[in-house]
Amino acid sequence: MNGAIESISELALWVEDLPRAIEFYERLGFELESHDEGQNAFLRSGDFLLVLFNPKNPGTQLATEYIRQKGEPRCAVYHVAFKIAADRLDEFAREIGAKGIAVRGPVEFATGRRSYFVEDPDEHLIELTDR
Repeated sequence: MNGAIESISELALWVEDLPRAIEFYERLGFELESHDEGQNAFLRSGDFLLVLFNPKNPGTQLATEYIRQKGEPRCAVYHVAFKIAADRLDEFAREIGAKGIAVRGPVEFATGRRSYFVEDPDEHLIELTDR
């Protein structure tokens, strides 16, 4: 059983303003796959699926049941890291900076990991890293 989980295949985030969040993640390079107006959006980059939900009206049975049971989102995310090919990392940071996204870094860790950091409109901290 050890090592059975290989990576994250999907990340779902609660967002306050769905169109604003979609626009931000499209600037990061995600492509919009589907969108239920004002409720949710499914965006993809490679094999990675990013799902954005409006907590007031998420539009899927599972998310709606969660809100009905909990009353509101009850979890918080400190940050998420998106892996970028090491030879593309600096160029990618420059590209998104040119699109108006505030980029911090690079940060060089003692482990050799290199990262840049951005915040989405809902203040989720996004790490862009080579590992």
